Amino acid sequence: MNSPWLARVVPGMAIFSGYRRQWLVRDLIAGVTVCIVMIPSVIAYSRLMGLPPENGLYAALVPLFIYPFFGSSRQLILGPDIAISLLMASQIGALAAGDQARACTLAAAMALLSGVILFLGARAKIGAVANFLSKPVLVGYMSGAALILVASQLGSLLGVPLRNNDFFPRVIEVAGKLPQAQKTTLVLGVVLLAVLFGLHRFAPKLPAALVVCVLGVAACISLGLESRGVTVVGTFRSGLPRFALPILDWHELTALLPAVIGISLLTYAEGILLARAFAAKNGYEVSATQELTALGLADVGAGLFQGFAITGSQARTTVNDNAGGKTQLVSLAAAATLVLFLLFLTPLLAHLPTVALGAILIYGGFSLVEFDALKRIYRCYPRAAVSAALTTLAVLAAGVILGILFGVVLSLLGLINRVSHPPDAVLREVPGHGFHDPGGPFDGPTVPGLIAYRFYAPLLFSNCNYFAERVRHVIGASSAPVQWFLLDAQAITDIDVTAVETLRDLRRELREKRIVLKIAHANPPLRELLRRTGLAREIGHDGFFDSVHKCIEAFQRQHA
Repeated sequence: MNSPWLARVVPGMAIFSGYRRQWLVRDLIAGVTVCIVMIPSVIAYSRLMGLPPENGLYAALVPLFIYPFFGSSRQLILGPDIAISLLMASQIGALAAGDQARACTLAAAMALLSGVILFLGARAKIGAVANFLSKPVLVGYMSGAALILVASQLGSLLGVPLRNNDFFPRVIEVAGKLPQAQKTTLVLGVVLLAVLFGLHRFAPKLPAALVVCVLGVAACISLGLESRGVTVVGTFRSGLPRFALPILDWHELTALLPAVIGISLLTYAEGILLARAFAAKNGYEVSATQELTALGLADVGAGLFQGFAITGSQARTTVNDNAGGKTQLVSLAAAATLVLFLLFLTPLLAHLPTVALGAILIYGGFSLVEFDALKRIYRCYPRAAVSAALTTLAVLAAGVILGILFGVVLSLLGLINRVSHPPDAVLREVPGHGFHDPGGPFDGPTVPGLIAYRFYAPLLFSNCNYFAERVRHVIGASSAPVQWFLLDAQAITDIDVTAVETLRDLRRELREKRIVLKIAHANPPLRELLRRTGLAREIGHDGFFDSVHKCIEAFQRQHA
């Protein structure tokens, strides 16, 4: 590309100017493979929201055309995602009240609004907001979402209708209706689930969802399962999506807005993490702002052409990478293949049992649970594990949106607690290695007459009172009289006006006790702040030291 401006706005255009001929065959094969693997899953996600099968295909199609031109990742494949689809389903079901046409409008509107939020976020460069979805919250949410997803498909697996949508009432209802299960449907569903888990265990490279759909259609036709009570997808509309602006009333807009914000955060968090992971693997970099722009435009496109919200798909991106895809021509090849399917091949799915889609969703629910992350969190971060568990319970009891909000609040409270009560230490001499934090209780001075104290956080209004209390405690707990109190400030990267006043008051308090305040390892920005506030002048030039060791040497010379 000759235009730097065009390269910034449409970075994907580089695939045409710098494309290598030897990449073409692999990119085309990867594109066709991605499309074939994708079709069963996106139809299942569409069914989860109560939408016609074709809407899932539309939601997959439009982003495949948009992202290659605006995204910065060469491997990322966008499309419907199980977690976001479940989040949408939790909102659409209550508002649509069984009206499929209204459900389609609501889903498209949520995609459109989410896209606008993402696009505006890119312009405002606020991609870091997604970081407020901490790992424990995401793991807790995904675990709760997995259980809700499994519960939502139990009726399909049993072949019986269920009235309750909330998790706990639905599980109770399922228990009561077990004797009414449609046996042929249940047997077929269990067999297909076994196939899915078996392929995952013994042949993970095979497209499990596609295999299950082929087996389901073959069993339905060869064994005449429709006549035995097994429901099928049936025929659905062929052709390409049409432009349609989704219209909401004010009540629907306000009801959907919290979910739309949650979808936007999850869309960006999942998309950028996936893009960065595959960029690192393939030796290039991605732009967070450009990813926000591309995800926003893709969501807007999906919403305007009868689709629903999307994000980066880990399964399809992995398929692309494993197939040797080098550029976003893979997305365009997948889109072209999907166009052919929509125009000519949709009758192939008419005999697909709906229980096969239910089995795919149940299997997908188990894939949402990050078992390795759960083990690490429970082993290494017990408090974070409690936050994850409480988030899961909140999702199950109060629903997806309120559960996520609850988890975010828990994370923020935990952050406030850590900032307000950071760790600290009295330093001890390690022979041959200087003075360090040995851990353990504060049972005496660092050297006779001097305490070297380290505070592991910036000094701010939120923790300055705690800091002063800890200093008093350390001095009070000393087994010998204290003459100098040395603050090791290497971890204090900032200090605000409230903390300066607290430190000034603490210095006066120590002076009344005939204890001199000294500071070591004060970085230049911290010293400049202390200078501007006048506290550096009060402490004096001889009150600052480059290291703990030099301060202790000065103390020992003075009190020899």
